[in-house]
Amino acid sequence: MTTPTPPPTSQPPALWNPNAAACWSLLFSPAFGAYLHARNAEVLGRVDEAKSNKVWFYVSVTYLVFAFVTTFIPVIPNGLFSLAAIGILLGWYFSLGKKQIKYVKETWQDSYERKRWKKPLLIAFGCSIGMFVALFVVAVIQEYLFGSQ
Repeated sequence: MTTPTPPPTSQPPALWNPNAAACWSLLFSPAFGAYLHARNAEVLGRVDEAKSNKVWFYVSVTYLVFAFVTTFIPVIPNGLFSLAAIGILLGWYFSLGKKQIKYVKETWQDSYERKRWKKPLLIAFGCSIGMFVALFVVAVIQEYLFGSQ
């Protein structure tokens, strides 16, 4: 069993709670958590971790765009997209997300400054609503153009 690392003597960093960011990723996709973890890693001076989280962010966004585009091409089974989404979430969490949660807990315990969640959550909710509106509009257009086949 490892003993917790005492917090550095410098000013506590301002971070988004990495555990909460990982939990919100269940609703908003790993892109949400990876982005916030990348920002946290930058503040913590963990450059390689920040870069890796950015890669996961871009992979997640690319997946979301690809999944959105292929909703109009019914060739690819939806089950594959569900498995891919779960794989990306678990891959990010177990490769990086969990690591930052552990590091912050062991290094800073509860002594770090907590960033407010209002802005990232509003942006995530806005993106989600925008995606659903876009899917609805496309479905209406498809129904109008092709009817029920």
